[in-house]
Amino acid sequence: MLLIIPRKYEFETTLTPKRVARKLDGELTEFRPSLNIMSTGKFMKTHKFESVYYGRREGDKFQVFYHKFKKRDGGETGFFGTYEKSEHGTLIKGKLRKPIATYIFGVIWTILTLFSGLVCLALKQNYGAAACGALLLLGVFFLFWDSKISYLYGFLDGFPRYEEKDED
Repeated sequence: MLLIIPRKYEFETTLTPKRVARKLDGELTEFRPSLNIMSTGKFMKTHKFESVYYGRREGDKFQVFYHKFKKRDGGETGFFGTYEKSEHGTLIKGKLRKPIATYIFGVIWTILTLFSGLVCLALKQNYGAAACGALLLLGVFFLFWDSKISYLYGFLDGFPRYEEKDED
């Protein structure tokens, strides 16, 4: 599934904000993805033979990512959310999206391949322009292809939901 536009996701849980914080701290492996390729690579090597949910909680904000067994999958889709006290427990809301660095690289990739394609068209190199167009489409596809969203939904579905009961 392609994930170019962030998806909003929110739900209400019966847990108190303190219990939500404890659940996040207990179930997430502490790691904050960054642009530092070395630290991300080291984290992926450390957890090479296990599937883990990782991320960080700071105050009422948190991030959740998923690392799959035997994959080098840094920079994948994550849930960037907040939680706040509500009438029936805690309201959790956020967005499922790629990290900002992926969007920046996607824009740079698009500009470079479009520019190269236009140069090829100006030089009447139709095959070169077609190759640049194919590279543009392949690059966008690979940058924004994602199969981890179902795992993130699974993690978020682990919170007990508040269900409104109809009283007749």
